[in-house]
Amino acid sequence: MKKGIIAILVGIILTTTMIPALAIDGWEGDVNLFKNAKFRAIAKSGKEYKINHATALGALHEASKIAEFSYTIDDSWYVQYGSLLVDSVNGIKNEGMKGWQYWVNYPDEPLPWVGADRYEVKEGDVVDWFYGDFSSNPSNCDILIRIRVHVSVDDIAPSVKIKKPSGGIYIFDRQIISFPGFSIVIGEINVEVDANDLQCEIEKVEFYLNGELVYRAEKEPYIWLFDNGKGKYKLNAIAYDMAGNNASDEAILFKV
Repeated sequence: MKKGIIAILVGIILTTTMIPALAIDGWEGDVNLFKNAKFRAIAKSGKEYKINHATALGALHEASKIAEFSYTIDDSWYVQYGSLLVDSVNGIKNEGMKGWQYWVNYPDEPLPWVGADRYEVKEGDVVDWFYGDFSSNPSNCDILIRIRVHVSVDDIAPSVKIKKPSGGIYIFDRQIISFPGFSIVIGEINVEVDANDLQCEIEKVEFYLNGELVYRAEKEPYIWLFDNGKGKYKLNAIAYDMAGNNASDEAILFKV
């Protein structure tokens, strides 16, 4: 008898832990969007898109980071219709006659007939992402994600720092002695840069050597192999965020 009760309890625990929290409760909250910024969205095809941040899709993107749920997008119809389709949220997929839709300012405004990546939102909008059959709405759906939108401008520069070399003597990519001011390099060295932005994403980091662009990195890690000949060099790293703001750092190298 005891074994039977234990088995039932274990089954209940396993079942409830396997169901995503979003599937039970939905989610409601606030997000901050920047009308002058973009964000990266990667479709299931593997193709990357840069989407305006202050859109209905941008609202879902920011909500997913706050509530820690995932979503996927399908770009099968992008060439024909010029928009992306959200085909799952938190593992809950569009299936049969049920799927994910969005509605802005329900019920005061009509259901949008444009892709979420193209619908621009404004301050005070409420974006409802809801799951149900295609005749449902936010008031009678199976799952509701309600997102209150705040829109502003991102005019804050990202942070950037040349992490390596950071001063001292480097022999074949290893720091042997540390001291401030400049670096002496023997052999090749991987120039490493840290770049971060509290408002939106880093778009790219550019590496300049004596004023000439030598490399551009659009994804982490931001690393460039320095293998130039002997001489004195000024290295600059410029980080750009998705709103067009930028910041730079520099280092002096002596290659011997």
